[in-house]
Amino acid sequence: MVTGYVLITTKPGKEYDVASELRKIPNVVDVDVTYGLWDIIAKIEAPSLVEFDRTLAKIRELKDIEQTATLVSHA
Repeated sequence: MVTGYVLITTKPGKEYDVASELRKIPNVVDVDVTYGLWDIIAKIEAPSLVEFDRTLAKIRELKDIEQTATLVSHA
């Protein structure tokens, strides 16, 4: 299992719209809207690194996302 966190900056005022879309993506298991430098933190749990990459690609395709940073956890 590959677990990671995606820190997301959205276009102004689009945080909740993006969060709603993120929740529909397979392997995205948690989504929180935050305050500060990043607007959203999304948690991904995927069975493989290949599947993790596919999920990340789907996230980055969302139209109102301006920037992402990804943190992969290795236990």
